[in-house]
Amino acid sequence: MGEGHQRRGPPARKRLLFGGRRGSPLGLPGGGGGATGAQRFLLRLFMHAWLWAASGSYAQVFNLSLSVDEGLPPDTLVGDIRAGLPAAQQQEGGGFFLSEDSDDSPLLDDFHVHPDTGIIRTARCLDRERRNHYSFVAATLLGAVVQVEIRVNDVNDHSPSFPRDSLQLDVSELSPPGTAFRLPGAHDPDAGLFSTQGYTLVQPSDLPEDPAGPFFQLRYGTPGSSPSSSPLEPLDLVLLRRLDREATAAHELHIEAWDGGRPRRTGNLRVELRVLDENDNPPVFEQGEYQAAVREDARPGSEVCRVRATDRDLGPNGHVRYGIRARQALGPLGDAAYFTVEELSGVVRVQRPLDREAQAWHQLVVEARDGGAEPEVATVRVSIAVLDVNDNPPAIHLLFLTEGGAARVSEGAALGDYVARVSVSDADGNPEQEEEAVGEPGAGLGRESISLSLEGGDGAFALRSGGSPGVFFLCVEGPLDRESRDLYDLRLVATDSGSPPLSTEETLLLRVADLNDQPPLFSRAHYLASVSEAAAPGTAVVWVSASDADEPGTDHARLRYSLVHFPVRCNAEGVWPTAGCGRSFTIDPESGVISTARSLDREVQEAVELRVVAQDLGEPPLSATCLVSITVEDVNDNEPVFRRQVYNATLAEHAPVGHCFLQVSASCFWINLWILERPGKRGQD
Repeated sequence: MGEGHQRRGPPARKRLLFGGRRGSPLGLPGGGGGATGAQRFLLRLFMHAWLWAASGSYAQVFNLSLSVDEGLPPDTLVGDIRAGLPAAQQQEGGGFFLSEDSDDSPLLDDFHVHPDTGIIRTARCLDRERRNHYSFVAATLLGAVVQVEIRVNDVNDHSPSFPRDSLQLDVSELSPPGTAFRLPGAHDPDAGLFSTQGYTLVQPSDLPEDPAGPFFQLRYGTPGSSPSSSPLEPLDLVLLRRLDREATAAHELHIEAWDGGRPRRTGNLRVELRVLDENDNPPVFEQGEYQAAVREDARPGSEVCRVRATDRDLGPNGHVRYGIRARQALGPLGDAAYFTVEELSGVVRVQRPLDREAQAWHQLVVEARDGGAEPEVATVRVSIAVLDVNDNPPAIHLLFLTEGGAARVSEGAALGDYVARVSVSDADGNPEQEEEAVGEPGAGLGRESISLSLEGGDGAFALRSGGSPGVFFLCVEGPLDRESRDLYDLRLVATDSGSPPLSTEETLLLRVADLNDQPPLFSRAHYLASVSEAAAPGTAVVWVSASDADEPGTDHARLRYSLVHFPVRCNAEGVWPTAGCGRSFTIDPESGVISTARSLDREVQEAVELRVVAQDLGEPPLSATCLVSITVEDVNDNEPVFRRQVYNATLAEHAPVGHCFLQVSASCFWINLWILERPGKRGQD
């Protein structure tokens, strides 16, 4: 347990004199630390005196090195002072005088030195970490000096320990991989291999292994240096991959420091690593798209729906506020003008009156914005169907299928002929269909729910279905006669199926168009008239009149008059050179006035019979005739004419009174006619 060697020369006087505090002659009863204070004082005086006396001559100085493990029980053998002397002197008797090397040396507190044998034993359990070296000088009575060094050997009796058992780190979740966080190192009072040799990041056994790998690793010591030459500090916790507070808000790490003993001792540090929130998550809406419905009579302020978004961040970073996207809210008449979104609650409300007939669907883009310094924004589409309220009466649309599109029908129309196409529509929708069609923009109107009825017409007209919903045809149902009835007052009534139902009436004045089915009709069948033979040409003789029951003002009722002359009967022999026997009358085609066409001569033509034809302008034209008899009245317009200019007669004398001796003859036109009618008497004068 020790070794010794000899060194000749003067003893280290000063060291012995000034370094010693206690002295004990080995051999005195009660020596070796058991002496009283008075005895110790005397021993010191004696030792100092002896050393002073020996200092004048050369003294033999020997060195003795001893070692003992720490932690051994009291009375453990450490060594023998005599082992430091030469073998010849080891047999010499006598005791030893001791001198410690400092005033506060706990030599005699920690060791027992036998006064006679120089055996050194521990007085108590040694602690190298408290004191790892002891030094004293022992002198024999013969002057030999042994300088004793006792080294306390280290054993692994201490575990590495951190300054504290746990610590807390706050780390931003945006810290990049490679970021290092300084940790306090562990201290082990043991030396050498028994001191702290390294650190291990202990993975709790109850946690599953992350397939993406660990988040942290430990780094200690100076990179590039050997473990023997490099201390274990600094100790850093290195981030390997990015943290996510929303996935794991805190990490509990256990760091183990270990020494080189066998078995090795360890110390633990619990690190609670809190992940600080950053605004790295946008708000997320609960639905990918919101669909809602609102009645068109909803008042401003009425709730339509509620959108909700959550943000996994904390604090202001996770505080969501709602609004309509600014770009959509620019237009005064856009969808955003009709609705508003409460900033904190996300409730969508009606802002202005709605009209389903003007716009049945609205689409909003709602924003959710968090409260970060650089806010994250999420958007969602909100489709709002405006549910119909029965606030619009049905509408009736007429399309006449007649030529020109006029409201008329021909009196010659056959049964079943189409007069007009009638369609009905309602700006309101079918509530039942709308409930089923929420979410389907462009749901059709409920035309099937509109009924259409026809009033008036006395059975002459009827409605027939057109095959398509809301389409009807107005058809002829009975015979038509314009001359009996030329106007029909019809009413179309459309009624929806709302509650209460709304209806619309459309009055239809339907005229019956005329056909040329009525011939002209004279007011008389036979007209009688007379005219003086002295009447000048163009003199009106008689006015004939015909009427047509067809529509007035049309070609069907517009008449043209014409004359049909019978063969002329006149006395050609009695006609004067200026007289003629031809057509003597003409008729105005528009008015029907019959006038003389030339001068008349009763002596030529005493009576005239005419046939008047009245013909309309229809297609085909219809006509009627009447008979007109005109008598030519005589005037005294002819002088008698002798047959000879000179008559020669012979009278016998003596002729008696009264005797006719000459007969003269004068003729007139009427005489000639009479003669013509009695041809057997032409030769008579």
